[in-house]
Amino acid sequence: MRPTRRGYMFTLVCLVALSAGIMYGPRALDAVVIPGFIALFASIIDIWRVSEPSVERTLPSPAEPGTKAQISLKIKANRPVPVRAVDTIPSGLTGTPVIETVADGTSAKYELTRRDRGCHTIGPVTVRLRDRLGLFERVFMIDNTDSVTVFPQICSLTPVAANALRNTTSPTAGPKRGSFEGLREYTRGDALRDVHWKSSARHDDLFTRDFGSAADQDTQLDSLTVAVNIEQHSDSSIEFVDAAATAAASICIEALDQGAGVQLQTPTGNATAVAGSEDAILERLAEFSLPVNPLEDNVANADIYVTVRAESVIVYFGERTVDFGDLLSIHDLESQDGDTVSMIADREEQTLKRNYDDNITVSTDAHSDDSATEERYT
Repeated sequence: MRPTRRGYMFTLVCLVALSAGIMYGPRALDAVVIPGFIALFASIIDIWRVSEPSVERTLPSPAEPGTKAQISLKIKANRPVPVRAVDTIPSGLTGTPVIETVADGTSAKYELTRRDRGCHTIGPVTVRLRDRLGLFERVFMIDNTDSVTVFPQICSLTPVAANALRNTTSPTAGPKRGSFEGLREYTRGDALRDVHWKSSARHDDLFTRDFGSAADQDTQLDSLTVAVNIEQHSDSSIEFVDAAATAAASICIEALDQGAGVQLQTPTGNATAVAGSEDAILERLAEFSLPVNPLEDNVANADIYVTVRAESVIVYFGERTVDFGDLLSIHDLESQDGDTVSMIADREEQTLKRNYDDNITVSTDAHSDDSATEERYT
């Protein structure tokens, strides 16, 4: 317990009044000093009877960098005295984490901005309880911590990368046969292998087996495995780790939008997701960081590799290679400090065209009736 600034000033006034009373007579002593010392004594008793408060923090949902959020604090003590609380926030979050309220469990909020990807720990909370006159205060350090998750930045893929991804997530073609639903009359274009000859001979008309709606689809998206690796013996900086998380998140979200299931594997953990449940993937990428012992490959047979090198991020679509800057439409995206993300990949648009011509040629002979055709995704 210690005096506040107001308490120091009030005590000084009482001492001056006491000195004046001693020098000039008891009237000054009675009019100022006695009520002043009574107020000081009452304030000491008031703040001394307050117990250590409890703090309850309500966190926002995870989101991307650059978005704002509100943190709610509920502070409750055995007496509803005024309170000023200062929360502790890490460098990855910005804001003014200060609230002034009453210690009766009333919720008070402060605003912060998500700046950097990651899982950021908030807390502890410094709580200053004051008496009702504001003359004395007690300071408590409440060891209450929580984690705020900031997802990686998600960008749209370039048309070249999106079409290459679409081909990667469609490894099989032709009709997907569902469960047998019955017989129906033969129509032009039905496969002869589905004709039910016994029923056709009995009714003197062609009947074919009906395998449901799955038989009418030309393609069906499959699962996709994305592996994020950090090249061994590379002195990678956190900027390129963030770029790899952005690339992997953008690929996974695009694949989920196309209806594919996604399996993500990183040096710090794995996650799976289907359309509508992408938070597991994004939370894993938010936790992605430089491992102590980086591995060359997380999965030997991954469909897509996102590899962090010393000064670049490379994405491998099988035998095709795409640079980070050519994968994402981020050339006009600005980071929080005003610099553009394209400093990692400052190539011009002709680089995208060159990579498309040289590397993003996808053979589709396994997905078409004409095995000699090739499809270039533009």
